[in-house]
Amino acid sequence: METGRSSSMDRGQEAAVRGAERTQNALLKAQEHLFVALRRPQPARERRWAEMVGAELAAALAALREHRLEVEGPSGLYAELQRDAPWTQARLRQVGAQLRRIEAEIVDLQPETARVEAGAFQSITSVRADAERMLLSLRDLLSKEADLIWESFNEPAALD
Repeated sequence: METGRSSSMDRGQEAAVRGAERTQNALLKAQEHLFVALRRPQPARERRWAEMVGAELAAALAALREHRLEVEGPSGLYAELQRDAPWTQARLRQVGAQLRRIEAEIVDLQPETARVEAGAFQSITSVRADAERMLLSLRDLLSKEADLIWESFNEPAALD
């Protein structure tokens, strides 16, 4: 998440970017672990698979909540971007809404995963598909955040 111009950022901006980078790194690790759990073969091990996926979903949810609290906080990344690049406000609202949707998707996946763990194996396909879709949305969100950071700290504001 390097901006390439950290020397031109003030302390608040640097702190916001560092905080977001820290929580993004934790989120990327949780994302990778969930992906690995999802792709493990499960024939005759469905309950164990669901247990592993459930644990990784819980870790991803914790990392996502920590990231959301960091970037949406009063001195977080979104506040800094809004202050220094007000033209990004609409996109920041969209990114924040996407962040909350992903969080809700993980929360909704947890009981489905628990059902598989309890023996409802017909839900495996939907758990895997929904979790993979959620991971794609998360990757998209992190890309949008990186784009907003780059634009806000490296692009001059329009003069019109």
